[in-house]
Amino acid sequence: MLNWIKNKLDRLWRVAATGFCFAFFFLGGLFQSIAIFPLLRLGAGTAWEKSARVRAAQRATFRFFVAMMEAFGLIRVRIHNLDRLRQTGGTIVIANHPTLIDVVILLAWLPRANCVVKGELWRSRFLGGVMRAAGFINNESGDQLLRGCREVLDHNEAVLIFPEGSRTVPGEPLHFKRGTAQLAVRTNAPITTVFITCEPATLIKGQPWYRIPPRRADINLYVEEVLTPEALIECYDDKPAAARLLTRYLQNYYEQGLRRYG
Repeated sequence: MLNWIKNKLDRLWRVAATGFCFAFFFLGGLFQSIAIFPLLRLGAGTAWEKSARVRAAQRATFRFFVAMMEAFGLIRVRIHNLDRLRQTGGTIVIANHPTLIDVVILLAWLPRANCVVKGELWRSRFLGGVMRAAGFINNESGDQLLRGCREVLDHNEAVLIFPEGSRTVPGEPLHFKRGTAQLAVRTNAPITTVFITCEPATLIKGQPWYRIPPRRADINLYVEEVLTPEALIECYDDKPAAARLLTRYLQNYYEQGLRRYG
């Protein structure tokens, strides 16, 4: 009986702590976009430099958010080969996408990075201002996406993108979209690969935030290697064909890698 009560109280605490963390995240994003980011953009510098200041502030906020979730006993994050993550300038950083907070964790530790985001987030009441102030890359227009990624890479920053386009559906195979490969072959950018595991699963697609696992979730990020698409694909000059082949290669690469880490 005592164990049942203890487990029930622990679960209630973690549900409340999870709700608090996400309220902090969304309301904090709204506050920053109204009160903090405009001040950061008032200083001297180019539009790019102003957006870079905002991204630096976001990086600090994301680190605090992850540390808060760890302090509450909700998650434990371990990044393997962190030094490789610090050397991602000028590359496209890709990862599988098991949880809602993957992007927050990666942007917290990528030293200089931009991110490809969905158009719906761009229009979000709480996060839209954050996306625009940071100069994140909207994926609604193919031409705009390509221009944005080229500008980021030319500034020796990383472009973070999830090839699945959304969180992985538990129990279903990976399904990489062609957009990531299209960017790689059209920008000639190297690809830094990151594998993410989460045990037990939490904040997964199709599940409400309050349906938390019975214990703390261990989230591991394995920063693997840098791939050169031109060296992997024979018909590289044929960009549409190269994108198809690279998409297939990356999906197989991640399927094998996740079996190894899983």
